[in-house]
Amino acid sequence: MSEHVFQDASPQAPSGGFEPPKTSRRSRRLLNSLPAALAAVLVAVAPLAGQIPALRARADSLLMQWREAQQFADLQDSLRLGRERGGRDTIRVGALVFLVNRSPLPLREAAATAWPQIERFYGPAAQAFAQRPFLIQAVDPDTNEDVPPGRAIKILWNTEVAPLARALVAMADLGPLDPALHDWLGGVVVPRFDSGPGHAAVYIQLVTAPSQAAQRCYRGDRAACRDALSLSAMTDPASQWYGPAERRALVLTQYGDFLRRTSHGLAVRSCEQGSDESCLELLRSLGTLIPPLDYQARLTFLETAVRVGGAETFQRFLAAPAGPMGGRLAAAARVSEDSLIAQWRTDVLAARPTPVSLPVLGAWVALGWIVVFGTCGLRSSRWRVS
Repeated sequence: MSEHVFQDASPQAPSGGFEPPKTSRRSRRLLNSLPAALAAVLVAVAPLAGQIPALRARADSLLMQWREAQQFADLQDSLRLGRERGGRDTIRVGALVFLVNRSPLPLREAAATAWPQIERFYGPAAQAFAQRPFLIQAVDPDTNEDVPPGRAIKILWNTEVAPLARALVAMADLGPLDPALHDWLGGVVVPRFDSGPGHAAVYIQLVTAPSQAAQRCYRGDRAACRDALSLSAMTDPASQWYGPAERRALVLTQYGDFLRRTSHGLAVRSCEQGSDESCLELLRSLGTLIPPLDYQARLTFLETAVRVGGAETFQRFLAAPAGPMGGRLAAAARVSEDSLIAQWRTDVLAARPTPVSLPVLGAWVALGWIVVFGTCGLRSSRWRVS
């Protein structure tokens, strides 16, 4: 692992430092025209039903290009302001590149701790970070210093190495390289291998979630796990995730106020009176539902795939064609989807929280105190009948 520090990472920096792409007037015009081009593509989709998949892919591509161009423009603006405030250093550790203002922040040491974990999770795909620099603004904890506009991440410069390294790992998200992964997770990709708190939290979800899919998954039904994690095509989440009693409870407790305010009062009353058909139609009308297993569960499933498949799993995943997430992750891990689900469930069940046991002596002591306080309470004048 190599590590170099280059001074003054401004657009006029010497060739040894990181030099972001310059944004010319022509590039700016292109950047501003991309949303209009994207809108034109989207408008054209409706009358050309046979070409919808190709046009949709083109629209997604244009949107990603626009976002990346906007990020580079923001980065350049932030670097210019940073140069005016006293300059920035470029710190490289592995494929990680940090543009940071000069301060006592132990960024180099923290990056040296974070990089092996990031590289172990992403494998060769981690080299993509070389083209995705992190803009860090280290601030004095005793002042209210403003963060430059743009993509700068504010970090107090007295942060110690260990918590700073954990923060760097949490920032190392390659999810945007695959929008479908980002959408499925519902959050950022955190490159970790969690066999402790994360899995324990998912165990509690499996046991307590008011969802027939989650409960059947807990009992060993792999098809139910596939539904609960949205690993396959979710054609009807309301029926795939929830049973009749659960659907009724969702309508009345989770979404009832909203549905009544949107002129669905009659249907809500019908659902309340026992019409499962009304409950189903109401939930389907919402478009999206809160999934029974949340971001934490899906992240642990991704971790399981990477651990099973080894160092090149994430790279294989990014190269895989679009499709249901379960099949893509299983193919990247080079196992069957059922095997991957079974391994994930085994990991979750193994993290079952340990129940707190009360010693026999402790139980008798607790019972004794209950008797004492109960006696005192009954002898109080508040409880006497006059």
